[in-house]
Parts: sequence; structure tokens; C-alpha cells
Amino acid sequence: MTVASQRDVVFTPFMLRIRDVLEGADTAVPLRVRSSALRPVAQATDEWFYLRARSEQVIAEANAMLTGRTSLVDLEDEYGTGQLAFVLRRGDRSARICMGQTGRQGWVELQRRYVDDVQPAEPEDQAVLEDLVVELLAESAPPRNASPGTGEQR
Repeated sequence: MTVASQRDVVFTPFMLRIRDVLEGADTAVPLRVRSSALRPVAQATDEWFYLRARSEQVIAEANAMLTGRTSLVDLEDEYGTGQLAFVLRRGDRSARICMGQTGRQGWVELQRRYVDDVQPAEPEDQAVLEDLVVELLAESAPPRNASPGTGEQR
């Protein structure tokens, strides 16, 4: 861990965490996810939109610490797929957050090809995005997910 300096006051706790990861610290934690649940489409859209908006801030903070040291994390919006979706990508690892819809019901889902999820899962809250970026930075296998909560599955 780097010794704190006066410059550290301009960094967010997440930016300091990214710096620690770059210096070899293991700051990965299991992602807090729950089973994807059906909800009114408006509620699912609102939740997906909030995750998408928060992702911009998280990626900006992470990339500010990564610039000049390693490859950056990309944020890509999908289009033409019939779903609201975006992808966080670094190297060959990616995580996709999408919103599905059936009739008047929708759900949010986190998809990571490098993790074997037995059932569709969604982030518990927007803070999970920081842990997800740290997971994308990791060179080894990610820690296991926290136990998904109960809820109506789609």
C-alpha cells in the first residue's frame, strides 16, 4: 500500500482502491448480487438507467488511476439488440448489464462469461459497480459471488 500523501485528499476512496490494486494489493470482494426478479418495466428501466449512469463515474475514476500504467476499462453501449444493455470491458474480460422485458414486466441482469452463474443475477445496488471494476482488473479468477437473495425469478 502506498503511503498517504497530501495529494490523496483529491482521490476518492475508490480511486485509492484502484491504486492499491495496481500495486498488487488484493482488494477483490465477492460481488453482492441477488437473483434477477421480475418487476414493472418502469422500475426495471429506472434501475438499469441508474446503473448505466453510475458506471460512467466509476469508469472515469478507475481510468484516471489506470492511465499510463495499464490498459483502461471501456464502457460500451449496445444497440440493435432489442435490449437496453451496456458492457464494461478490459482486455478479454467483460461484464454485461442488461434489461430484459416480457410484456409489462422487466428485469435487470448481470452477465459475466468468466463466472459460472447458475441463475440470472442482478447487482444489489450501484456500489457493486466498483467491485465489478476491481474484478475486471484482477488477473486471476474472481472471488465467488455473495449468496443471491431470494426473490421472484424470471
